[in-house]
This record gives sequence, structure tokens and C-alpha cells, in this order.
Amino acid sequence: MKKYLIILSGSPRGSEYAWKSLIKYVKKPLNADLAVSYGDKYQLPKYLDDNADFNWIFNEPSNWRTYYETEFSNTWEDFLIKGKDLGMAGGIDNHPGSGAIVSALKDIIYKNYLETLQEYDYIIHSRFDQLYSDEHPVFEGDNIWIPTGEDYFGICDRHAIFPSKFSKQYFSICEYINNPKSIQKHPKYVSPESVFEENLIYNNLDHLIVRYPRSQFTVSHLDDATRWRVAKYRLYFFKNLSIKYPDEFIESIYNRLQNHSIYKVIREEFLLFINYLNLTLRRKLGEYKRNLFKF
Repeated sequence: MKKYLIILSGSPRGSEYAWKSLIKYVKKPLNADLAVSYGDKYQLPKYLDDNADFNWIFNEPSNWRTYYETEFSNTWEDFLIKGKDLGMAGGIDNHPGSGAIVSALKDIIYKNYLETLQEYDYIIHSRFDQLYSDEHPVFEGDNIWIPTGEDYFGICDRHAIFPSKFSKQYFSICEYINNPKSIQKHPKYVSPESVFEENLIYNNLDHLIVRYPRSQFTVSHLDDATRWRVAKYRLYFFKNLSIKYPDEFIESIYNRLQNHSIYKVIREEFLLFINYLNLTLRRKLGEYKRNLFKF
């Protein structure tokens, strides 16, 4: 049995900067295989095609309502609509966000590739738009490891590592969404992150969650489409690339500085370090101005 399988699911965005960091800091150090799962409306970039061990392309509907109506028959729509203001219904009709899409992407993996997943010890489930700033941690045991931050009423759903024996429970989130009992006892705030956490609770896996210091952040290329937040923080010296969530970026570089000498960080990730100084300085100046004008 092989040890690690990385699965990237969604739209192939984030640019080659992100994908090269994945190979450098995750795939090669862990000697992992890589699966890419994406819709047929996209052309898989050559770099990903060259580095992927599995190419899981699927027929992507223009409206994800079609997928849910085909696969499910209970209360999925009522449940998703309860989270329409927090992006949970995103992908259904004209609702913003991507909650319904992200959940369906997991369902596609669950229904088509479960046997492949069980050939590995651990699954690393992530997104295409993650840029890594340090080597991925190595974990052992039966926990579910999730990076810190970006929880939004639940727990961050952008990256997780777990034993493959939990693949069915992890990826079958749509069964939780479609369960009539879930609509009766839903989270107070129905967001993708709270639904992700509730599914783990529903499957009695929440006690296995361990948070670890993050070593990646979300980026957006100028050509990337978005259904939710627009990236506003430019990543200097990275052509047409922006930081989507500045707290993620600051935390990931801070953690790298905690794990390595500043000389090593400057030598290996000088451009990220310069951006870190720029963003942290901007924040400190902003705090200074706010405190100054209080008087």
C-alpha cells in the first residue's frame, strides 16, 4: 500500500506558481501520488497534466441543481438554501459562493474513486489554488489534520489530511446534506465550513480533529473566475497573482519563520518574505493611524 494520495478538486486555478509549490513542498517530500478532479469545461494546464498520476475529469453541469436532482431526492435543497447568504447554496441557480459545488465535488470522488483511495494510507484533500510556503508536515495515526484559521462558523474546509479508511465518511457529505434529520438540526450558521464540521460530527469523527500550523495560503490569478471573495492584495513579483485571504498568508509565512532561520527563509523564499514584510508593515501603519486619530 502506498502512503499518500493528494487530491485537488475544483477548478484548475491559482496558476503555475501554486502548482509548482505543491510539487516542491508536498508531492516530492512525501513521495505522494497526485489526483486532479475537475470539470470538462476546463482544459487541464500542461504542468498539472505532466505531474498528475490520476486525471479524474467529469461532466460539469452549468447548474449544479441538475447534479443534486439526479443524485438525491430528499431535503438537500431546503438545507442548502438555509445557507444561501453564507455561500452554501453556491452553484445552485444564481446563488453566490460555492458550497453546493464543493460538496458535490466530494460526492463525485466518493461515488467514483473510493476503491482507489483505499489503496493509500493517507489522503490529502485540497484545492488547486493553494500556494505552499514550507514542506508539508508528516503525520502518523488516526487523526484528521486541518490547518489553523479560516473557520467561518465551523472549521476550515480547504485542506485536510486523514487516514484513507475515513474516506467514505469524509467524502459522503452530501448524504448528510440530504438527510431529513439534518434540516431539523442544522448549524446556527449554515456555511461550507460549518457543514463540513457537522458532517464530521455526524460521522463521529470530530473527536479526531487536530489543528496544525498552516504552511499554505489561497491565491488568485488575474484570469481566475471567482464565485465569492475577490482577491485584493497583490503578491508582488508574482505576475498577475494576488493573495485572497491575507490572514492565511501572514500566518503561513510567520510559521515558516518559526520553523527555520530567517537566513534560510530569505535564501529559499525571498519574494514571499518581502511580501510578508510589506503586508505586516501596512497593517502596523494602519493600526497606528487608527490609534492616532482616536485622539
